[in-house]
Amino acid sequence: MAEDDVHTAMEIDHVGVDLWHATRAYEAAMFRAIAETGHTVTLADSDVLAFVGPNGVRSSEIARGRRVSKQAAQEQVQRLVARGYLTIAPDPEDGRAKRVSLTAKGEALMRDFVGVKRKLHQQVMDLLGPQDTRHLRLVLQRITAQMSDGDETA
Repeated sequence: MAEDDVHTAMEIDHVGVDLWHATRAYEAAMFRAIAETGHTVTLADSDVLAFVGPNGVRSSEIARGRRVSKQAAQEQVQRLVARGYLTIAPDPEDGRAKRVSLTAKGEALMRDFVGVKRKLHQQVMDLLGPQDTRHLRLVLQRITAQMSDGDETA
């Protein structure tokens, strides 16, 4: 492909660009609000935390869900352990596996995330109104279903 063709292809206006911009704007607003609660977390951190439920999760499940190697997932988990958000212990169901769980600080972070997400949802509702917000969510669900490869994490 010639250089001019590459630049032309990159300039094409498409819905993917709009979705990307909206996602990045939402993420930026979310992480600004989380920082205001006193937590310093990144998108990569939140990608790990999203998999850690109230009963914890195996490290291998984080890797599978994030579609990264076990080593990459473990590195991010270790960063969160070092910052006091997560703990690692032997899995009581499988002595060979490790279970990743939230610490009290991690639970506080997750509560703060819930509050921030509720506020952001309300901002969208205030901007669009309830009917357009419902419509937007239905359209995004249709896009996700159509573009998904059948994996629930897509």
